[in-house]
Amino acid sequence: MKKKLVKIKQCMEKNSETGWNQWLAGIIDGDGYLAISKDGYAYLEITMDINDEIALSQIKRKLGGTVTPRSGSKSIRFRIKNKAGMVNCINCINGEIRNSIRIEQFQKVCHHLQIPYIPAKPLTLDNGYTAGLFDADGTITICVNKSSAKDSIRSGIEGKIARLCYSRDYHQLTLKITNKYKENVSIFKHLFEIGEICCDNSRKTGPIYHWYFRSYSDVFQFLQYLKKHPLRSAKKNRLFLLNLYFSLKKRKAHLADYESIQFKNWKNFCKKWFSIVEN
Repeated sequence: MKKKLVKIKQCMEKNSETGWNQWLAGIIDGDGYLAISKDGYAYLEITMDINDEIALSQIKRKLGGTVTPRSGSKSIRFRIKNKAGMVNCINCINGEIRNSIRIEQFQKVCHHLQIPYIPAKPLTLDNGYTAGLFDADGTITICVNKSSAKDSIRSGIEGKIARLCYSRDYHQLTLKITNKYKENVSIFKHLFEIGEICCDNSRKTGPIYHWYFRSYSDVFQFLQYLKKHPLRSAKKNRLFLLNLYFSLKKRKAHLADYESIQFKNWKNFCKKWFSIVEN
């Protein structure tokens, strides 16, 4: 019986480590950069919002390296360049890199370190990669489509709270993953069989593509996936509010009388939503 429990524990630990490695690959595909320096050493950099320090600190604990704030910006960078650490990192994510740009970088580093490159297998819902890429390139937003003249000119967080609070039915929750290349987001539409792909041509730097979804059923399906493969960035804080959002919407709290308890609950939700820093 004791041997059986030990085997179960070892299996669980292995699955947890595999899921973490897959999440790391998603983070690197989204916010990472792999290269060979002029001095001949391979290195990895991951740059994220300053509020995601907890995610980068977790990577540092696992791989070594450094985490430092970037001067003049609200971002923070993880960097590792020692050979042993890089070999460990490459072995962790080999077979999980999918971003078309990152694959080329990864292959060069594999060749430099004399590690055989393993191409990624088709993505499945049992893989933690999507959670990592959402931590890097995903967003959870509620956009207000209509507001009063008074609320529209209010600035700062208070203005955002007021516009959402009194938007009535003129707001839209959206979850999305963004990338410069369509193939890098199309895989998620095929995997989850939800949402849509759209192209944004408004940027001077060129078009970007979004995989996005909005309905309760689509969001619920994504949340079920994240129960097994949790987010580790600051985005998880807004994720925790989604069930409350749909509960309030179902009770039509956002449409209730301004003096009612229901509307006060909606107002409190709006305050909580914007108390979480966006990134």
